[in-house]
Amino acid sequence: MEKKDKLYIGVYNDYYGALLTEHQREVVADYYDRDLSLAEIADARGISPQGVRDTLKRAEKQLEEFEQKLGLVARSRKLSALIADAAAKSEDDAQRAILDAAQKLL
Repeated sequence: MEKKDKLYIGVYNDYYGALLTEHQREVVADYYDRDLSLAEIADARGISPQGVRDTLKRAEKQLEEFEQKLGLVARSRKLSALIADAAAKSEDDAQRAILDAAQKLL
């Protein structure tokens, strides 16, 4: 898994982690937030490293599916870009940009 992918999973977990099982949430938090290795997680949870890997893969797949279906991360990024664009404009242009952004969001 690439570093970029790990970043995306971490962001998806911030948005959708509550939809995972408690076990999946804990394993994902150990791996992505606490930066523990598969072996460290396995020792702490009394399961095999392969069991940890399988749990991570299932959780990652679910998080990606939630984003595909709900699109909250993409919407949030789009909104942030629209706000940044509006903030960079002059006062009159900013008002127009805000109105355009609001129409796009609706």
